Amino acid sequence: MSDRMTRHRRIAHAKWETYAKAPETGKITYGDEWIYAPDAVMMCPLFNDGAELPMADLASEKVLAAMQKFAPDGDMLTCEFRMWWKHMPDFRIVTPFDCTAADWGFAVRDTYAGTLADGTVLRLHEWDYVWTNEEGLIRRWHWFVDSREWFPFLDLIGLDPDGLTYQDYTANFLREGSSPAADTKSSLLRRPG
Repeated sequence: MSDRMTRHRRIAHAKWETYAKAPETGKITYGDEWIYAPDAVMMCPLFNDGAELPMADLASEKVLAAMQKFAPDGDMLTCEFRMWWKHMPDFRIVTPFDCTAADWGFAVRDTYAGTLADGTVLRLHEWDYVWTNEEGLIRRWHWFVDSREWFPFLDLIGLDPDGLTYQDYTANFLREGSSPAADTKSSLLRRPG
């Protein structure tokens, strides 16, 4: 395996591990090697009408204001999971690490799942394709989920899938997930079963 492939596998594993262990750690971080190139783009067909979004454009006035108010330490990723934990305290990746690393980047397949208060388990299968540049910085991240699985998640947090943008989703999870980690951890202890 080349050094690039080894690095790509390591980056992918750090992302998988943080989501797989999230309820225990109460924190989401992709690690020190997950760094976006200045011209990085992200795309999911269910956001921004399927158009690629330059990562720099994610920092809209709306998102920056929400970050300043709800995540002044810059920890956006944990806020997103706190939002889900309000509805599913056990929400995490539930499948083993499944990665194909290559010189261009990597592809991963994950399943997220969580249990609602009524015992219903919501599952979300996700496929990620991440390309890096010559310096190993992430330059493109395309991710795919099935709308039949994703739309119930959006219903849970009150977002309309029609015309949904990354900026709207991000501002929502910053606002909804801004409660302290201690509150989230204590809710884990109260979960039934």
